[in-house]
Amino acid sequence: MSQKNDRRFVRSQEAIIEAGIAALLRNPSAGMSEIADAAGIGRATLYRHFESREALVRKLALVCLEETETALEPNENLSGRAAVEKIIDVLMPMADRFRFLVSLWSLVEGDAEVARIEARMRGEMLALFRQAMTDGEFETDMPAEWLTAFFDSTLTAGWMLVDAGAATSGEAADYVKRSFLDGCAN
Repeated sequence: MSQKNDRRFVRSQEAIIEAGIAALLRNPSAGMSEIADAAGIGRATLYRHFESREALVRKLALVCLEETETALEPNENLSGRAAVEKIIDVLMPMADRFRFLVSLWSLVEGDAEVARIEARMRGEMLALFRQAMTDGEFETDMPAEWLTAFFDSTLTAGWMLVDAGAATSGEAADYVKRSFLDGCAN
């Protein structure tokens, strides 16, 4: 049996991913020892999974992006306002994943695979807003690029509230919908 199919290996990897995200959110300069401790494994085990901190951070970023894509897949048939509302509902509970990406983005933004996924996701949002504008569901006096940036900003504000304990993810989703849709939708 290959090591990647070994249940212990898979469990260790899953523990590393969750602990790595949590540890790096608490302390973006956390080292491999701190991450191994948080995962409940030894450093040698961590290094069997990831040869360096950079490789671990890259993997964590890819996991966050892939989880986002997977979470959004069931909503691919929606369009316009309905799609935006559903996207907010799906993404708001993923605050830790986005906070992680934002806090360590400078370490992974040059990675080709990360850049490809991020560009595809951004392109899909632009296409969604362009189509919604064409369909008359969103204001047409602002470029789709502005809508995308404003959407990202309101999501970030919601995640910050959740992180600070000032709102539940449901409350933050409602705030984001009201702020974004009241300001941009027809």
